[in-house]
Amino acid sequence: MYRIPLKTISIFFAFILPAFAQSPTPLLFNDLNTAARESYAASRALALKSDQPVFLVTDTVTLIRGEDLGSLPYTPALYQYLKSISHLPLGVYSASIGLLENPADKRWMDRLRVLRTELNSAQTDLPKTSFTEQQRARQQKILSLSRTYLDAILLRGNTDIASINRYSRTVAPLLLANAADAATVQIEALDHAVRELSKKLKPGEFDNAIAVITGPKTPREGNLQFQYFVYAFGAGSAGTRVLYMESIFDREAALGVLRTVLNDRVASQAFFGETYRLERDLMADGATVELMRRFGRLGN
Repeated sequence: MYRIPLKTISIFFAFILPAFAQSPTPLLFNDLNTAARESYAASRALALKSDQPVFLVTDTVTLIRGEDLGSLPYTPALYQYLKSISHLPLGVYSASIGLLENPADKRWMDRLRVLRTELNSAQTDLPKTSFTEQQRARQQKILSLSRTYLDAILLRGNTDIASINRYSRTVAPLLLANAADAATVQIEALDHAVRELSKKLKPGEFDNAIAVITGPKTPREGNLQFQYFVYAFGAGSAGTRVLYMESIFDREAALGVLRTVLNDRVASQAFFGETYRLERDLMADGATVELMRRFGRLGN
């Protein structure tokens, strides 16, 4: 998956910074560099003041075209219910491994007791949810299997890797079924939000829109929101019109990185005739040649 690094700045100037960090005294051309970077920073502020439509995806979907055109949520309660119950086996597994590796640490057993208590609360609340009959039966099975496993650990005060693996493998198909249902309801809500917001665009503007997905540093392959926009925008949109920004959850931080990306793409086309050249390290090509030479990869 294509990702925009957390501290993305102008790669066009990035090769200068290491030299500053290593020098005990100010380098020559420091004022020149500062003035150039300030000019660059000022130009970034203009990057979103255009007719470029941007879907910013955090915990909501926001449509921006020079200004905010609206924001909609896309996470239904059913998604949260499925996700929360699916987290139970992951918590049980984690505490079990902790107990196995640190049997003298009583905190792991305490965590297992807390999970057992919360399991009872979930059992009580199960009828209050909007689960289908099939989904409710599945959640009941997850709770039942987890209860049996936890009761056995709490009774004997320890666990073993065979028991942990047997429990994990037994609930795994149920977790995958929950994940599939959660994906379905969230995609439905996301699609609805995008279509509603897109009504504010002029004809043809959606075909030029960009989507910015924010999330953790290590998103699992196949991130739902990223996949949705790749399918919606079509082939070749990953990394060009659909961007993933790692470890960014704040709206303004995401927009700051997006301004950098858009600004660099215009500059990249002007300098190199290649829109995405500045999304690679400016030293990348030279570094590859030098490293191949240095480590004997260029041949004779």
